[in-house]
Amino acid sequence: MLGWTSAIAAYGAFVAPIVIGDQIKAGSPQVAMYGFAIFYALCLVLNWWFYLRKNAYVKNP
Repeated sequence: MLGWTSAIAAYGAFVAPIVIGDQIKAGSPQVAMYGFAIFYALCLVLNWWFYLRKNAYVKNP
């Protein structure tokens, strides 16, 4: 599991600068930043749903 998590984290660190660079070449990185904000908000909601809500599927101690 640690290897899988590390691979996903490394992929994110590779993709984010490419996306931001492409958006800067297109004019403004604003679209990329909105996309990242939506992605992180979705991650926050999913984590709350599966781990932090009262009747969560997996209990957070």
